[in-house]
Formats: sequence, structure tokens, C-alpha cells
Amino acid sequence: MEQRTRRAIVVDDHPIVADALALAISSMRVFDRVECAGTLNQAIQLLETDPTCDLAILDLHLEETDGRATLTGLRERFPDVPVLVFTGSSSLENITMAFECGARGFATKTSPMNVVRSAIGLVLSGGSYIPPEAVQILGFNPPAAASATSGTTPPVRFTTRQEQVFELLLKGMPNKVIASRLDMAEGTTKAHLNAVFRILGVRTRVEAILRARQLGMI
Repeated sequence: MEQRTRRAIVVDDHPIVADALALAISSMRVFDRVECAGTLNQAIQLLETDPTCDLAILDLHLEETDGRATLTGLRERFPDVPVLVFTGSSSLENITMAFECGARGFATKTSPMNVVRSAIGLVLSGGSYIPPEAVQILGFNPPAAASATSGTTPPVRFTTRQEQVFELLLKGMPNKVIASRLDMAEGTTKAHLNAVFRILGVRTRVEAILRARQLGMI
């Protein structure tokens, strides 16, 4: 059987940044093809021409676009393409917003390249990369520390629907996509998400991921 080509797209409106990142990613020898797009429309055209893509690396602040709308639109249109946000701002607000919109990882342009490579590897393996500084600000123990106390924590119990919604949340699916895949109204999806948040004792998607990691659920 012929092995499928692995492909990544770098979306950044600064050519020198996009080219340097594409070169660094190519050196990982994980992807067979690394393409660059300078605008959201160019990225959409590349994905419409060939929707098979293992990773999109997206600058959250493309010129003349709104970061929230850009990320949400890309995730809703191509829900099976995981997105790693790669941007200049490391504010907790931006990190939280990125995960609310369906990002699977968040790295800043000041990050060492080994951190970016680790983030890419984690996302490709099905995980989510959340910057350590955000984890610390939000007050979550690292997984190693959490595992020492996990035996005293009661198991989390979701209904079947809540479990299904939670699994799609972990895959970075926006609410609209979750609703479509589970054949339910978007309002019902939000209700299930809110129930999941209450059970986990969190308020946002990024906190839900960290809590699940802390409890050894992922």
C-alpha cells in the first residue's frame, strides 16, 4: 500500500517568518510537503485544492483579519486539519481565545525552535500544546505532580453525550462542528459543554484540557 504524503501549511503574512518556519519544519523530516500562504484566502485555496493536510500553523494576527474569526472560520471549514497557533502575543486572553476557537496548540514567535518542534509533535500525536506559563498562571499542576494525588480523586463521570462532546472538544472541534457530527442543535452542544465544564470544575476549553490532563484522563 502506498504511504500517504504528510503535509503542513504555514499561514503568515510576513514572508521571512513563513519561509524560516517552513525551512525549520522541513528539517524535522516529519512532513513530505510544507507550503506557505500569506493570507487566509491563500490558505483556503490550498486546502480546497487538496484538503489532505496534517497541520496548519497559523499566525493569529494576519493583516486585515480578526484572529477569532480567522481561526474559527478555518476550523469550521476544515475541521479535520489541526491548527497550531504561532503568533507574537502570549497573553492568557489570546491563548484562551485560541482554544475556544478550536486550536490544538499555541506557541509564540519568541519560543525556541525546540519548543515549536515539541508543540508540533504533540499536536500530530493527537494532544494539545499549552504553553507552560499559561499552565502556571491558571494554577494547574504539571502531569507528573498531579499523578501523585490522582488516586484520591473521584473518577469523573460523564453521560454518553457529554463524553462524546468532550472527545470532540479534545480534538479542537468548534461548537458548530460538534453539533453537526453529533446531529444535535448548537444550543444543545453548548449545554453539554457547560455541563462538562461544571463536572470538571472549569470555565474554558483550555482549563478543561488541563484538568483532564491533571486527572489522568488524557
